[in-house]
Amino acid sequence: MSALSRPGPARPVRTGVRVRYAETDRMGVAYHAHYFVWFEMARTELMRQSGCAYKDLEDRDGLLFPVIRAEARYHASARYDDWLDVDARLASVGGVRVRFEYELTEREGGRLLATGFTEHASVGRDGRPKRLPESLRRRLLDGETKS
Repeated sequence: MSALSRPGPARPVRTGVRVRYAETDRMGVAYHAHYFVWFEMARTELMRQSGCAYKDLEDRDGLLFPVIRAEARYHASARYDDWLDVDARLASVGGVRVRFEYELTEREGGRLLATGFTEHASVGRDGRPKRLPESLRRRLLDGETKS
């Protein structure tokens, strides 16, 4: 069982990405920092499909979610022009913290390339911790995605 398929607050959301030339080194291997960009793409889509688009949370609700911790474990290299799938799932939701977990695989063959997580604080526009509204917590925990 994949770490992301285990029971949890929300179902994973999959986002596809093709490794671009600008994301690689001279050997055609994806630079490690781009994995976090791909994680962010999947996390943003998960939030959107859960009815919690970042733009709305920021503009309407005045909530920001800065990253307070991030980690990646690299299992194999992504290479130029590979099609990748990034699965993101909500791992936990606290009063002011949210944790997402990720798996990055090759689309063809499903080889695991990386796993990781990010933890985020919920803060107001003033940068101070702000408790997540109950309606937002419910939407995230329900994990109901809209296609």
